[in-house]
Amino acid sequence: MSDIVVPGFKSSELIAELNKAFEAFSEEERAKMIKQVNGVFQFVIKNSEGKEEVFTVDVKKEGKVVRGKGNVKADAILSLKDDDFVDLATGKLNGQKAYMSGKLKVKGQIMLAMKLDNVFKAVNPTAKL
Repeated sequence: MSDIVVPGFKSSELIAELNKAFEAFSEEERAKMIKQVNGVFQFVIKNSEGKEEVFTVDVKKEGKVVRGKGNVKADAILSLKDDDFVDLATGKLNGQKAYMSGKLKVKGQIMLAMKLDNVFKAVNPTAKL
């Protein structure tokens, strides 16, 4: 069981899958993803019980995922509910619509957040942000 998975957070399972995808990448694939995205994302996710978890996805230096803030400063901080993250990562929710409707809040480089679909597609080819 990964230390990324948190009981009560469905999103943590998807984030753990993302980490597995990164670990399965060859050096070339990881380098290509880092070159394409070149950013560090911090997800602040709130579940239905009102608890909050933070996950950091580094697609700038190492190409890895950690629970917590990590040791690299985030370029974009995305705040959303657990269910909305799941819908976003699985392609059921459009990122721009989520942002416009207030389901997704972004601090930092908002344009970088648009590149997240490349990251999610590493795990789920139907994801769209």
